Amino acid sequence: MILILLAVLVIFAVLIAAALIIPVEIAIKLIKERSMAEGRISFGFLKGTASGHVDFSPEKREFRLQVLGVTLLKRPLEKRAEEKPKAEKPPTDWKEVAGHADELYAAGKELAGALVKNVSIKRLEGRVKVGLSDPAQTGMLVGFLYAGSGIAKAFLPEARLEIEPSFEEEQMDADLELELSLPLFKMIIPLIRFFRRTRKIF
Repeated sequence: MILILLAVLVIFAVLIAAALIIPVEIAIKLIKERSMAEGRISFGFLKGTASGHVDFSPEKREFRLQVLGVTLLKRPLEKRAEEKPKAEKPPTDWKEVAGHADELYAAGKELAGALVKNVSIKRLEGRVKVGLSDPAQTGMLVGFLYAGSGIAKAFLPEARLEIEPSFEEEQMDADLELELSLPLFKMIIPLIRFFRRTRKIF
């Protein structure tokens, strides 16, 4: 019995270590067409062995968790009507928070720097269709976006963005996909530092 328990603990520890070492795959998909907007954030651990996604759309907002293709958890993100009211927390003293703005900025900058340093973008592609009320302004905006996409392509060869002007009507439609890779073990210490520095502020 003890050997079985030890074996289970060892397997559990190996899985946790592997989840921290093997980068998490994160995919973000955003779609906006006319008045309709929806998005999905997907993540995968251990090369997709465990995965989940959060869907946002006018029709549904839900979280789903899967392991080996089997759905373990599916939950809507809307607040349930039958939830019991929680004890009210005292309101945040924003004057005190503003007094610690420098410390909060420094902690956030350090965390953002660690995130940018450790995140690797695997894929960025999509289509953007833009149109302003004035065709001349549309042309200027499209030229600016082309220049920006060229700069992005220099730093990120994986980027594939189509920019389409709309001279007939005013619109801003997009269909974008972004895939990221993040090793969690590199974020543990920066997250601990961030929460230690901001714990007394909030």
